[in-house]
This record gives sequence, structure tokens and C-alpha cells, in this order.
Amino acid sequence: MTLPPDSGDPDVEARYRALLFLHAQSPDFADIDLRALPEFRELTVGGCLRRVAQASVEEIPVSERLAVLYDVARAGSPERDSLRDEYRRVADSALALRRDAPERGGPDLAPEDLLDDLGQAAAAAVPFDTTGSARAFAHHEIAFVGDDVCTIRQVRVGGIRATWVYSEFETDASFEHVADWVDPRNWGKWGPAFFRRMDLQYAPPAPIAISAPPPGEPHWHGVFHEEVRLVRLVNTLLRCSYWRGQGAAGMTYDLDFSLDRQIDVDRGFLLVTDLGAARRVQVLKIVSFTEDWWDAVARLVCPFWTDWIRAAVEGGTKSVPTTPTYGPLPDPSACVSTMDAWATFLADAARPYFDLGSDVTSRVRSGAYSTNDLLADSTVVWSRLAKDWARAWNAWSDTVDEVAKEGLDAGLTPPGVPREVGRRTAPARSTGTATAAAAPAELGGTVVRVPGLTTSDRPVSSDLVSIDVGTATIPARDVSVTVLEFPDGTIGTRVQSKDTSVPHGLYVGRLEGPDGRLLAPVHLYVSRATRA
Repeated sequence: MTLPPDSGDPDVEARYRALLFLHAQSPDFADIDLRALPEFRELTVGGCLRRVAQASVEEIPVSERLAVLYDVARAGSPERDSLRDEYRRVADSALALRRDAPERGGPDLAPEDLLDDLGQAAAAAVPFDTTGSARAFAHHEIAFVGDDVCTIRQVRVGGIRATWVYSEFETDASFEHVADWVDPRNWGKWGPAFFRRMDLQYAPPAPIAISAPPPGEPHWHGVFHEEVRLVRLVNTLLRCSYWRGQGAAGMTYDLDFSLDRQIDVDRGFLLVTDLGAARRVQVLKIVSFTEDWWDAVARLVCPFWTDWIRAAVEGGTKSVPTTPTYGPLPDPSACVSTMDAWATFLADAARPYFDLGSDVTSRVRSGAYSTNDLLADSTVVWSRLAKDWARAWNAWSDTVDEVAKEGLDAGLTPPGVPREVGRRTAPARSTGTATAAAAPAELGGTVVRVPGLTTSDRPVSSDLVSIDVGTATIPARDVSVTVLEFPDGTIGTRVQSKDTSVPHGLYVGRLEGPDGRLLAPVHLYVSRATRA
């Protein structure tokens, strides 16, 4: 559980800053100097280790202690010779819970053994769960320690600079547990370094049921007061909608009001899909601070974000980060660059004809233009036209070949301009077949896996309906379904909205065969964010 906001403990935020300072020692954050902020200026590695060791397990769980020790080990365990006792105390505090629960089994560990295994794993850049010491802990305590499950990108939302924080993984934890973790009413139970408060604001304290489609049980909407650490502590009111259908549970959230005026954008979704042998989990947060400096350090949220995510895999035995299948839409400026390239090409192509016409006009007006001059100029014009048409035809043939291989991702640049300038100018716009040469998330939309699908199949989408209040709909005619062969050789489909004006949110529907046969459910989140 998180400590209540009115706990009266003045050291809560001091211990949080200590934890953040230690994570920031990792090489991943070498370009961030927290000492630029007054509250971090006097911190030392030794003092921060002591604060973490003294914290209760409810405030800083075992998983977070292991993760921070792994991060400082990646930095070479700063001052370890002089701070041997401090490192040992943090390791011993992580082992204390195991000693209180002997039924867990596993090896008998001394703090030095744990520190050695963490150091060796960090030096080899392998996850902690590959070591012998990992057997002493529960799965959710060691999940993603040394495994990158936090993708950070810079994006723009309505012209505002924002940070994209995304995770995608598969776990064998039960669907019921992960679906409960997705429910925002339960967020305060997990990730105490991330969440301080998640209180429903309606009176009576119950969410409002949504009876409109899509059908789901439960399906409700509520406004929550969230107090969360996004590097700094922020307070917001969030509009949340939760939906649970057959084999899936999802929720969306969006900023209703920034109580401390620190946030301009705060939106995203959580989704779990039951795949049978495993559950696929996707989590997105898009956040923009009113002060740009905080956007520059927003990726420091990853350690605490990851610890919150660990709660989703409680009760499981295996959880693996997967290649992201969802990402922001391409930067529209790429399309603008392609248009500019064509404008330049057409202007350059027309200039010789314009210059020749001006010259002919001048000579006609002067009376010094003969029949022989007309024949000579006509020959020049027709010769140039023949060359330009041949050049354009060859370029068009090359473009058709590229599009046949890569779809619209190939780019549509004019002759003489590298194809890379126009690549990924827009998501695929029509139902068809293409080979994805890039990572799936580079194209936007969502991936839907259909067992037994082949590249010659032509699935279609139903209407997609928002789970939020108001039930916005993306008509089937505005949904493209593309069959893709991914780099690992598997076949899947990418479902995208062709209408970029639809409200952001999570939309659900079905993927069908041409005969109307159900192939798979579709869950598409529209973020309205573009790559910066």
C-alpha cells in the first residue's frame, strides 16, 4: 500500500529523492545532472543508500531495492570500498522479507552474495533473474530488473512537446489479476514509489456505469484525484473509463484538471489481452510539463514506472518485454518534406521551358525570328520532353516496385531525391498486403495476431467504438487492415484509423473475414500524438 498523504512523515519525499538520485547514477541517465535542482544539490551516494535501507518495505518494496542496486552496479557501484556497510544494509533490507517467509525456499543468501550477483549481472548486461540469487525472491520482485521495459520518446500533442512512456510485455500471470491491476481503483495498492494517491471523486464513492456500446462488464467512468511522482510530485484530476470484455480489459485516462498547474497533457491507456498461454499487456502515458526542464528529464520516471508495472505480474512465473507494436504516428513534416521535394522538382523541370519561351518571345518581338529558328527550337523542345518523360517513367516504375514491396512506407519522392526522405510519410491507407521492413510500431495503429492467417488473406474491420463516455465511433470504411510479415517471420495485421480527426481514446471492435466470420477482437488506441 502507499503511505497515506497525511501520514505526517516528513522524510517520505526525502527518501523518494534518495531513490531517484541513486537510479540517476545509471549510465542511462549520464546526461542528466540532478544537482541542478536545489533539493538534490547536497545529496551523496552514501546518504541516499542509508535512507533507502531505513525505509519500510511498504514504502520502498523489495523489487525497488533490487532495481536500484542493479542500477548503481551498472555505474560501477560508486565509492563501494568506502561505502561497503551502506551497500550491505540495502541488500540486507531486501533479504529481510525472505527471512520472514521461509516457505519461499531458494538459496540461503548473505548480503555480499546478493551484491556480487547483482554486480556480475549488471556488468554482463543481463537480467538479474539469470542469477542464482534471483531464486530467493518472488517473480514480481525480480521481473524486469535489468530488462528494459520502458520506451521513452519525444512526441507532440496538438503542437505541445510531450514525453511518450510506453511498455509492452507478455506474462503468464492470471488474466484476472492483470485485469484488476488495470482498474484505476486499484492503482494505489502498487508501485508506492510512483503512486501516492488515487481517490475517486464522485459521491457516493462509486463510478458511473456506461450502458451504451460497446458491451462490457464492468464498463464505467469516473474522475479520480491522482497524486503521482513523474520525477516530481504532481496532483491532477483524471477522467478514467474502464471496460472489460471477452478476453480483454482496458482503460483510458485523460487530464481533467492540473491541480498544481504543473501538467499540460496527461493521457494514455492500459490494456491486457488474453492470448491463451500468456497475457499481452500494453501501458502508455503521454505527459507534458508546463516547465520544459521537467520534460527534458522525464525519462527518469522509468525506474518507478517499471516498479509499478511489476505489480501486474504478481503470481506469475515468467514475464518478458516484447518489441513495441504500438507507437506515435509519423511526423507530418516528413509528408511536407516530400511535397516540398516535388515542388522543387517540378519548378526545376519547368525552368528550361520557361527560359526557352522567354527567349523565343524576345526574338519574335525583335523581328529576328525565322522559320529555321522555329524548326530548331521545336527540335530542342521535343528532345527535352522526350528525355523528361523517359526520366519520369523510369522513376515511376522504380516507385511502383518499391511500393509493391513496402507499401506506402516506401515513400513517393520525385526523381533524384533519396527515397529515405519520404519514407514513413503516413500510415497505410488501404486494405492490402505489405511487408514491414521496419519495427511494427513505426507505422502507427495496432497489431492484431490471427492464428493461421496468410499474406493472401483479406480481413476487414467492423466499426470501432470508443469505451469512453459519448461512444465515438470509427466507421469500418475509415479503418484500414493490412496483412504484414514482420521481421521475425510471423504474420499479423495492422489496424489503423484513416481518419486522423477522431477523438483520442481506446476503440474496440472485431476483425472479420470477407464472409463476416469473426477472426479476432480489435483494440485500437488513438493517441493523436506524432513523433517529434
